[in-house]
Amino acid sequence: MERRVLTSICQATNSSKSAHVPKPYFMKKFQQDKRTKKVAEKALVSLIAHGYVSLHKTRNEMTYQLTDTGLDVCREIFQKYGKGIKLR
Repeated sequence: MERRVLTSICQATNSSKSAHVPKPYFMKKFQQDKRTKKVAEKALVSLIAHGYVSLHKTRNEMTYQLTDTGLDVCREIFQKYGKGIKLR
């Protein structure tokens, strides 16, 4: 699930480290049921704890940004599985 959440963030940010996206923008894929949503939320917390994603507080909401490590992992995933997204 962590890989799915990370690739969702990569796609939402267009693989840019400078982009900050709010959670609903990339978590909407994981809203099928309560269990999936809960597992995706835990995966997001784990990605933050392991340094793949950073959390930023803005005036109205929290936003999320890829770190260098997170972007590197995204590139590896997309090269291996070919998700068809343009990487920078």
